[in-house]
Order: sequence, then C-alpha cells, then structure tokens
Amino acid sequence: MRCRLLVVLLALVVAQVFLSGCLSGEPQDLYTYFRYELSIETATPIENVTLLVPIPTRGDRPVIGHNPISDAFYTDSGNFQKYPPSPSALPGHYDFTLIPVDGQYYLRLTAPYMNPAEPIGVRYYNRTSLGDKFRPEVVPRLIETRHPFGNESLFSPKQNLTLTASSSGTPNERGYYNPEGYRYSYTIPVYAHYENGTQVSISSEIEGSNRWLEGFDFAGQNRYSDAYSLTITGEPQGWMPAEGKVTVGQGDYREWQLNLSATSGSGG
Repeated sequence: MRCRLLVVLLALVVAQVFLSGCLSGEPQDLYTYFRYELSIETATPIENVTLLVPIPTRGDRPVIGHNPISDAFYTDSGNFQKYPPSPSALPGHYDFTLIPVDGQYYLRLTAPYMNPAEPIGVRYYNRTSLGDKFRPEVVPRLIETRHPFGNESLFSPKQNLTLTASSSGTPNERGYYNPEGYRYSYTIPVYAHYENGTQVSISSEIEGSNRWLEGFDFAGQNRYSDAYSLTITGEPQGWMPAEGKVTVGQGDYREWQLNLSATSGSGG
C-alpha cells in the first residue's frame, strides 16, 4: 500500500512539472532553420554553356547563416541533387566556381553541354538547436527575420528594391502574429551564354526561420525569404534582369524576440 502511494505521488509530481512547462508560455525545442535551393533547367540540349547566378551573401562574403560557401559547397553530394537521383555529386562535364563581379559574388557554371535529363538541383538545409528549454541568452542567436537586410544571407546585388505590401500583424497576449509580413520586389542581374537553346529556367531561394514548440500543441515560427527567377527564351543576351521577391517579418513574434535590435541576428 505504501509503495503504491509513493508511485502515485511520484506520478503527480511528474505531471505537475510537465504541466508547469506546458502552461508557462515559454518556448521549448527552439531552433533555427535555413533552406537554400537552386534550380537550372533546359527544355532542349544546349552547348558551350556559361551561367553566372547570384548566391546568398551577407556583406561581401558568400555565406548561409554562420556557414561560409565555397566552390566545394556546390560539389558536395549532400547538397547537389541530380535527376533522377544518383550518388554522383556532379556530372563530370559541369564546373562550378565562385567569382567576384563588381564587388558581389556569383556562382559561375560552365559546361560544354547541358541536357534536359540532367538539370541542376541544389538543396541545402541546416537545423541548429538552441536547446530544449528557453534561455534568454539564446535570443541573440536567433535569425533576424524582421530585419534581414544587412544581418542575414540574401541575394545581391538587388536593383529597384520596392516595398509592395506591408502588414503590421495582429497583437495578442504574447506578442503579435503577422501572416503576410512585408514584401519587396526587385531585379537582380543574371548572365547567360549558350548555343542552340529554346528555353532555360533559372530560379533560387533562401529562407531563414526560427521555430519552437509552445504549450500542449502550438508550433510557432517566424521567417524571412528571398527568391528570384528568370526564364530565357531563345538566344540569351548576356546580362539579363531576373525578377525577385523578399518577404520579411512573417509569422509569430513573442516578446522575448521583439527585444532584438535591428543589428542582431545569426550573422552577428
């Protein structure tokens, strides 16, 4: 009987600890997440290919969050995806090199030919845990999703950056929720030279988000994203403007994150 009573008391203590964590409102399992993708496809075989495409940078350095980008990044079997899926990281006739152009870094792709059956597909994901329990000292390590310009990885150089939509969000008891965020349009230079092409599509996106669990069943997150795309029809004309869109300040924001300064973020 006494043993049974001890078991019941222990179960009550465990339940109380669990409930206090769920009802405290503090985040649990907090982590940051980066996603970077690049896609290059051709509708027909092309020859003597040279492409220069923008890559994620912060300041004047190629980087995704805290992780620098080098030539080897684009030949890593964990990042490069060939279609159909293959253990080969990179077809032998493709060459990737990072080069500076007017103070900004580009990815230069050269190849004697490119086939529709072998499009370029880079898929990179990085999840960084900030701990199971919330601690105020991890807040400066969050991605600055409200103010990514100058603080986080973005595509450059942006031209004609224009605010196209904005939303201040809906306040709540713990902060505010902004499902739309602030959206900007821009153009960005892309270089293309090849022969015998009919249509080539180039697109790329980077996203940074903060994610956590809260209460019994709430999964919170906020994010920023930057994406551009270009479809070339016929013979390319050298440097051409790709259309881009940046979305910032989208998602759930809690008071503990709103204290971040505009110069905080993962790049700090």
